[in-house]
Amino acid sequence: MSGEMQGKKVVVIGTGIGGAGIAPLLAKEGADVIVLERSSFPGGKAASFEREGFIYDTGVHWVARGDKGPMGEIADILGVEIKYKSLDPAMRLTTGGRTVDLPHNMEDEESLEKLFDDLGVLKENRKGALAFFEDMAKERTPEELAELDEVSLSEYMERFVDDGQLNELIDGFAAAYVCVSRRAASTGEFIYGLNSQKGSKICYPLGGMRAIPMAYLQALEDMGGEVRYSLPVEQIVLEGGDVRGVEAGGFIPADIVISNTGIKETVGLVGRQHFPDEYVAMVDKLRLSFGAVSVKYALDAEVVKSHLSLYRPDFSDQEMADRQAPIFVPVPTAADPSLAPPGCQLVLAGCLAPPGLEEPEQADEICQAVLDRIENTMQDLFPDIEEHVVWKIRTNTRYIANVSGRNSGEVVGVAQNRHQVGKNRPTSSTPVQGLYLVGADAGGRGVGTEMAADSALNLWRALRNI
Repeated sequence: MSGEMQGKKVVVIGTGIGGAGIAPLLAKEGADVIVLERSSFPGGKAASFEREGFIYDTGVHWVARGDKGPMGEIADILGVEIKYKSLDPAMRLTTGGRTVDLPHNMEDEESLEKLFDDLGVLKENRKGALAFFEDMAKERTPEELAELDEVSLSEYMERFVDDGQLNELIDGFAAAYVCVSRRAASTGEFIYGLNSQKGSKICYPLGGMRAIPMAYLQALEDMGGEVRYSLPVEQIVLEGGDVRGVEAGGFIPADIVISNTGIKETVGLVGRQHFPDEYVAMVDKLRLSFGAVSVKYALDAEVVKSHLSLYRPDFSDQEMADRQAPIFVPVPTAADPSLAPPGCQLVLAGCLAPPGLEEPEQADEICQAVLDRIENTMQDLFPDIEEHVVWKIRTNTRYIANVSGRNSGEVVGVAQNRHQVGKNRPTSSTPVQGLYLVGADAGGRGVGTEMAADSALNLWRALRNI
């Protein structure tokens, strides 16, 4: 223990992976930590809920590395156990009318050649395709990754190969990894996510996604910290330009305030006038990731055989393109049958959608159209699914915004596009003394929830050395 945090009063706003992670890490350093959560439940976008014997997630999740990644590192530091289950194959991919099972390991030439055969990569493009994957798998220093951060993934890929089926595969990976298109995605960030997967398998936490923040928060409470639910923060209070606490049903003093509620929302809680003009301008220019909509199916039988699927319609078929949607379909009960009653199945089908809620009626109309396409797609893939529905929930971007406490229903937060990663991503520090950010918006790299956990670890290390 460094002693720098001993006795410091810390208020953490939000119980997403970042907030739930940083709180016990600082309590372990001797800080007096209070976590404030606007909702009556923990987790934000990583929350889970119960309904008629089923436990389902806010989002449509599968975890990149589990205990091998930053979420596992936090758990190890805290001495808590979170169990994950990995299943083979890694994922079932359907694109361009072909279905392939993707292995966890796609690094050796033999596995890649089989993938190219199954996927239908043209013979004349195989050499370039192999060179692309070999280049992606190369070990790179942080400095080398930084040089690729602002390079579009589609542009970089074209240096090696231009194959329709392979483009579809990488489009699907970009949507799943960083929730932006291949053209907007950062090559450096994509390589980081792909290479971080080496030696580990994608998996799912037993007990649902909520098992992760709940384990962290239990560790906090075991160390004497406190979590207060149903208590939204109304204002972050400054005195002389420095943090003094927050208003949340009354004044709560703090030496340090750490916000897991998003950089744009945090500026609003402080007041734009308290930040330098250049910082406000930077925040205003930040683009958000895509939002997501989902249809959550509680079924009375096993209808979906694959535990994790990525489906992309054949866009050359106009009728199919008009009817269907590209969907990501995890089946949490394949990893953890206890999430549903015996013999039942929980299936989540999600699709990216515009995040903005500036015009709610227009956004709702767009989301409803995408949700209809998700249901069309699921019915086309699994014709008897409707016969086995116990209940079904359709969630739009407004749902994600309400659960997470953010202004928009984006999946990640600040988009991981080529202009907003690495050195161009907001850091956890702010110009206001004593105010810090945590979560996917600031100070981390990686895939989704892992980026939020990485942010918590980075901020913990920084605050230990103040």
